[in-house]
Amino acid sequence: MSLLVRRRAQAVSATIVLSLFLSACGFTPLYATRGQNESIVTLLATISVQASGDRVGRALRVALEDKLGSNATTQHQYGVVLESRLSEIDVAVQQDTEVTRQNLRLNTEFYLSNAETGEVIYFAKSNGTVAFNRVASEFANIIAERDAQERVANQVAEDIHSKLAIYFQRQQPN
Repeated sequence: MSLLVRRRAQAVSATIVLSLFLSACGFTPLYATRGQNESIVTLLATISVQASGDRVGRALRVALEDKLGSNATTQHQYGVVLESRLSEIDVAVQQDTEVTRQNLRLNTEFYLSNAETGEVIYFAKSNGTVAFNRVASEFANIIAERDAQERVANQVAEDIHSKLAIYFQRQQPN
């Protein structure tokens, strides 16, 4: 038996053994549907999102709604309120005090509440940091900063989406 054939056989047998271990431990995908129970994806789509009206707040709201699959026609069972603070940190400062690189940090607290009762059922925090270069052109700096704001909003929205999915997964009966 050649070395290549032997290695393939080992890989196949290792895959079979690992799949047996995963099925024995009760592993299930986070977004799996569960028969008659509501799936995590369906629950996430029933969340309405509220955020501040500034540029970053709007970008965060839109990114999170997109990830949740929420829209205006959906009957909302839950609401999420986002409270965000954006800070700028100078990273690379030259001797003449010119800043050539900046970090944007978005700190967000969010509250998940039952839409019917208004009771807060989950609270968490999410943070994101992105960097961008500053150059001699002011227009280029404005565009780079706006792009960084979009990127940090998407980063935080992804984290919030994951935390909400895990929250709903833990609430489901086994």
